[in-house]
Amino acid sequence: MHRLLIAVFSTGWLIPMWISAQLLCNFLGAEIWPLLRGDHPANSFPFVHCSFMAFTVGTVWLAVVIFFWAWRLSSVKKETANVV
Repeated sequence: MHRLLIAVFSTGWLIPMWISAQLLCNFLGAEIWPLLRGDHPANSFPFVHCSFMAFTVGTVWLAVVIFFWAWRLSSVKKETANVV
């Protein structure tokens, strides 16, 4: 169970990044392409803001994962250096 939690923690940042990319692609399809064709889309969902928030969550999560693994691997290196 412990290994599963570490695996989910280490790879979970991909989900908010994927959501961010999907929201940005939806923004292009719902807002930008109709504007380029001359239409005036009437959409009120804040695609860019939600994409930015999901990207921020994913980036912070990735930073925490990198810090965690750097801290954990640096302590392993110190422990094995004393054994030899």
